[in-house]
Amino acid sequence: MAANPPSPASDRRKLPTRLALGLAAAIVLDTLVQTIWKRAALTLPSNAAGDPAAAARSVLGQPLFLVVGGLIVLQMVNWLKVLDDADVSYALPITALSYVSVAAVSALWLHEALTPGRIFGTLLILAGVFLVSRTDPNTLPAK
Repeated sequence: MAANPPSPASDRRKLPTRLALGLAAAIVLDTLVQTIWKRAALTLPSNAAGDPAAAARSVLGQPLFLVVGGLIVLQMVNWLKVLDDADVSYALPITALSYVSVAAVSALWLHEALTPGRIFGTLLILAGVFLVSRTDPNTLPAK
């Protein structure tokens, strides 16, 4: 009896673990950066935008801004590793999932509204990520 030919779905390469973890970390880090940054910005005095010196003093005196800076450094290191394993045209759209997570965390932690337009936009992002995720993550020849 002849073996069944592989189906197109089983032909697709699996996402390498390191890449999957890197993309997940990119989404988590971006969510943390954006929401903590917003929380820190809410602590600034109302005149901070018009007085750069006062804004600088406030930023330096708020530990959350230091946390954001550290997270941005981690984000950069992680992104370099992700780009080692995938095309930017694959990885960046996948990390758009952080728009979804930022919307959810902002609604829960920052009490921001999730309007019908934002929900619809989030669904469009999910559809786009789904389509991109079904492609090969790396189209460049192996190094």
